[in-house]
Amino acid sequence: MTSELIYNRIINFSINEMIPDRVVVYKSQGIKQEPKVSKKINDLYDHALSIFTQDVEPKGILKEISIPEFAEVFQGNGENEENTPVQHIFPLADSLALFAFTLGKTISDTISGLFSRKDFALAYMLDSIASASADKAAFMVEQKRDKSSKTLLYSPGYCGWHISGQQQLFKKLEPGQIGISLNDQFLMIPLKSISGVLITGKKEIHNFDHDFTFCAQCTTFSCIDRQEHVIN
Repeated sequence: MTSELIYNRIINFSINEMIPDRVVVYKSQGIKQEPKVSKKINDLYDHALSIFTQDVEPKGILKEISIPEFAEVFQGNGENEENTPVQHIFPLADSLALFAFTLGKTISDTISGLFSRKDFALAYMLDSIASASADKAAFMVEQKRDKSSKTLLYSPGYCGWHISGQQQLFKKLEPGQIGISLNDQFLMIPLKSISGVLITGKKEIHNFDHDFTFCAQCTTFSCIDRQEHVIN
């Protein structure tokens, strides 16, 4: 990635910096590091990683947006939950930027092909590597955006921001420039893509209780880990 992010531009990521930590990938699969991961698992990871580095085409796009502009984007099609963390956080931001990132079409097609051929072990490992890599891209941009403040990425489909919010986000950001489109269900194509708003401000604005009505349906609670990283 470039040494300094220049906003309203496409960002090229190097393949090497997109390789996720092996431990992170194993953790996502429920594989414990203790006492020792088997050679079979490590060999499978190495094989999947070699495919990943061959097929991945990482690219992002970033665009600054004002608070009033984002209020319109966030409103979307009017299907958000009545009360969401984002609606309370973004008005307190020092700055906002829309962001989208993709690992490219080739890696998504490769994963789909492996599942179709019922090579499930390799497909699952490659899928986990790709997902961890996309998460890493978001983390990298969060860390780079403003070292004097704290930044978190919030995405449609999570924390009460309805998935249809992708429509307004895409209209403003135009991630088609890096090959990302939406299907009729507002899912991104290629699948290994992420999007959302980077909210930058004092770390306290990202601290919210997890007692919203939709929290009961959450299966990951990934926001807790992300909050702790920012706040601590």
